[in-house]
Amino acid sequence: MINIHHCGKGISNIDSLIAKSLPVQGYVEVQRDVPGKEHIWHKHDTDETIVVLEGGLRFYWEEGERMCQPGDVISLPAGTPHGSVALEDGAVYLIAFHTVDL
Repeated sequence: MINIHHCGKGISNIDSLIAKSLPVQGYVEVQRDVPGKEHIWHKHDTDETIVVLEGGLRFYWEEGERMCQPGDVISLPAGTPHGSVALEDGAVYLIAFHTVDL
């Protein structure tokens, strides 16, 4: 089940956010999308956590969609079909390919 919640206080310090998001071994990504950039329907073999840092995303999945803004945390179980479109100001977001407790 997809969980989207707001965690504004958790992203005020990017260093702390990265430290909390890093797996024991591996990496996180920071992605920048220009306005209108779409990531069409796709899914991953691992859980995924997305944290919106700047701008906004229209995030969609089979049961609905939501407009996400800075501070929103999207938690996706492995195998969940989803997509996104960057809103008018574009978007910057962190992606961790595991569950992150924020």
